[in-house]
Order: sequence, then C-alpha cells, then structure tokens
Amino acid sequence: MTYEDVEPLRASYRPAQIKALFVGESAPAGGAFFYKQTGQVHGQFRQALAPHIGDTPTFVEAFKQAGFYLDDLVLEPVNWLSRSERQAIHAASIASLAKRLRDYDAPLVVAFMKGIAAPVKAAIAASGTPCQIEVVPFPGNGRQGEFRAAMTAILPMMLNR
Repeated sequence: MTYEDVEPLRASYRPAQIKALFVGESAPAGGAFFYKQTGQVHGQFRQALAPHIGDTPTFVEAFKQAGFYLDDLVLEPVNWLSRSERQAIHAASIASLAKRLRDYDAPLVVAFMKGIAAPVKAAIAASGTPCQIEVVPFPGNGRQGEFRAAMTAILPMMLNR
C-alpha cells in the first residue's frame, strides 16, 4: 500500500470541520487500512466509538459525520522497519504533519500510539495551531483494553466539541 493508494480514500472521508483529529504512526504495510474498513485499528475504533456515534451506513461514515478524522504522522507504511529507522522517519515527518495540522485546524488531536507522542507534539508546536493533545495506547499488541479505556476517558471531550 502506498501513499497514492490510501490518501485519496482518506481525503474522501475528511469532514468539513474536524472536531477531533486522530494521528497514527502510518497505514500498515500489509494492506489493511482504517478507511478501507479493515484491520485492527478500524475494529478497535469501531468497538470503542460506534456505541456513541453509530455505525450506519458504515462506521467510517459515522466517524466522518461525528467530525472525526484519522491521519498518520508518516504517509508511507513503516511498521516493518526497525525502531531506529521508524524514529528517523518520524522526525523527518514532523514538518509534513505540521502543514496538515494547519489545514485541519482541529481543536483536539489524539495520538494513538505512545511512541509517536513526541513527534506529534513537535508537529503541533511547529504548526502554531492552538489545540489540545491527548495520547492513548495503540489498539493492538495486547493493549486493546487500555486503548478502549483511554478512549472512553476522553470521549466526553471529543463529543462535546
């Protein structure tokens, strides 16, 4: 999966006004993608949010209607790279995310992987946009329960924007 494959699909689900921007590390190299309605990220987000925002006609459409949008720090898959390679790419992606943050003008940014918190915070600072940041665990690798609990804790601020 490449940038050319996922970015037009992602853009088609961008709400007119973003209330909460979720930032992941990157789309996975294996082909699953949130906006394709496949993979663990989609499943865990749906489990955590669908009871509150619905899932019709599809969950990703309800996600958009709620004013939620999912972007990634890195626009090419990095999940099969070494940790040091990923960290270098994270740092190199800060300016690109900062530019997109200015375009999105979201009042809330939720990084959903603790390992990307620092570069996401750096991108927010570089963007100059006044937004709140929250960090939740990645919804995989045995941390699904922690992810859902963290999402439940921040749900009121996401829904009341």
